[in-house]
Amino acid sequence: MDFARRASRLDSLLLRHQPWWRFNAYAGAAATHLDNHKSLRDYLHSLSPAEIHNLQGDDQGLLTALRPHFEPATELAELINITPAGPPLNPQEPPKGIPGRKWQQIHAFIAAHTNMHRPILEWCAGKGYLGEAISQHYQLPVTALEIDPQLVAAGNARAKGDSPLRQIIRCDVMSNDVHQQLTPAQHLVALHACGGLHQRLLRLAVAHNSPQLSLAPCCYHRFNDTYTVLSQQFKNSALHISSNDLRSAVRQTNTARHGEISARRTLQAWHLGLRELLPVLGADKSTALPSLPQHWSKRSFAEFAQAQLDHKNIRHALPGGLADFEQTGWQQLHRAEAIDLLRMAFRRALELRCVLDSLLYLQEHGYQCSLSEFCSASLSPRNLLIQAQKSP
Repeated sequence: MDFARRASRLDSLLLRHQPWWRFNAYAGAAATHLDNHKSLRDYLHSLSPAEIHNLQGDDQGLLTALRPHFEPATELAELINITPAGPPLNPQEPPKGIPGRKWQQIHAFIAAHTNMHRPILEWCAGKGYLGEAISQHYQLPVTALEIDPQLVAAGNARAKGDSPLRQIIRCDVMSNDVHQQLTPAQHLVALHACGGLHQRLLRLAVAHNSPQLSLAPCCYHRFNDTYTVLSQQFKNSALHISSNDLRSAVRQTNTARHGEISARRTLQAWHLGLRELLPVLGADKSTALPSLPQHWSKRSFAEFAQAQLDHKNIRHALPGGLADFEQTGWQQLHRAEAIDLLRMAFRRALELRCVLDSLLYLQEHGYQCSLSEFCSASLSPRNLLIQAQKSP
């Protein structure tokens, strides 16, 4: 795979089509960029809530559906197409304490490697489940780094009863203390290390001349107050991506529970309905409203609205006819979800830009790299795996 060429094409496409993926359909602004795209607008307005939900969780399916109406869809589908890794191992029942989905992800991660033969350093390890599986499969020594003392203690308790080859060390990987944990012979591994944490791993791998690295990145906006690219190619780009833009890259619901999705949508609809109510109460429609925890979805729209008004010190009795405002909120949510599919169409492209930046950075520092999908998106939407070996 020619990463530099794909990165150039992807960057150009994102730059040309910024109005589509930067538009926030939930902010209340009119989607004027749809005015000259009648076929696309009519298609989006024709979608049922169930159809929208299905498309929200399927990047390629969404692009296929949009293709007759949306010119960028064809090139997007081509650019985000990544070869799956080999078939995953057939995992046995997960060991006690390890969630089944996490265990399947771990086995798929390991199966994507043809071999592991170096001592392992696991990054941001939690309880060290990945290192546990690698140690058992390859009989390799594993050192795992984790900042949370409770997770460190729990992980070491597991390791003590299982294998003398494993240890978890309490370490803040963003601190200078991490340098003493890296040795020239290690294979660095990270399964779903978040934004700034995996960028830190990449920088340290280069600085310490680490011979091998395997990284499945996640949540590119986290631990990054200001997102900064690493590779020279993207440093020279005219396109600048913010941490807020990167939130779009991980907005997926295909692994969320039905109850979580329902609660989130209810609060979104109520939020939109309350915005329509605010002018009636003498308040600005654009008044900033706080997010409330999901358990508020079990209450009524009236209770939700009153709590928001109290928080903003808006002293006004709720009027009658609240059901009409609530219904308006649901109608607006349906329209917003349909229009937001256009932003979601670029979701994987934004994620891939981050991953290509990591790959190009490693290549610039003498690594031979590969990129694959180590598991299905239904198992984890964050399924891209970077493998890198230092060139001789």
